[in-house]
Amino acid sequence: MKIGILGGTGRMGLGLARSYSTAGHTVILGSRNPVQAHDAANSLPISVHGGSLAEAAREGELIVLAVPFAAGIDTVLAVQQHLPEKIIIDITNPFGAVPAGQISGIEHNREAAPTAKWVAAYKTTFWKTLESPTNPGGHPRDVFVSAEDAEALATVMDLIASTGFRAVDCGGFENARTLDLMVPLMIELDSRYRKDAGSSWKFLG
Repeated sequence: MKIGILGGTGRMGLGLARSYSTAGHTVILGSRNPVQAHDAANSLPISVHGGSLAEAAREGELIVLAVPFAAGIDTVLAVQQHLPEKIIIDITNPFGAVPAGQISGIEHNREAAPTAKWVAAYKTTFWKTLESPTNPGGHPRDVFVSAEDAEALATVMDLIASTGFRAVDCGGFENARTLDLMVPLMIELDSRYRKDAGSSWKFLG
């Protein structure tokens, strides 16, 4: 699969690029600074390429929105002509910054590209764990996924599984609201008990 990452030079973007390319996927790092994206891609496996946000959105079969939440809407609007019917994985975290009247980050961002197939994932995944899909006990780390399109959900869960993580179906976007709230709590717990931003939520069922 060819994956375009919007915001591909950030820590999460680069971590996902390594993860996806290791699993055999081709990745285009999209940045407002294409030169920076090209330089970043040169330090990664050969199946990772750098370019502009528009190039990543145009060439990617699947798109990852990996910019800060505050930049999400503007980033999507800038490339929205390339996004109809494509799957967009929204990894942004609002940290309580969702505008009044909105109830989850993904429900806010999808207004910029309503014909795309939006999926919330990696909300509770720290960048430091992206290269360690199993925890110290040898168990796969969980990536919680929320979507309202069954085909998009299946595609993203398969993509996550291909990188060694375990994808957990969390239902529709009403549950993405809960995932958003789990992030600041995880950061608080991590600061108390680990000090290294290396924890993750695990569903034991």
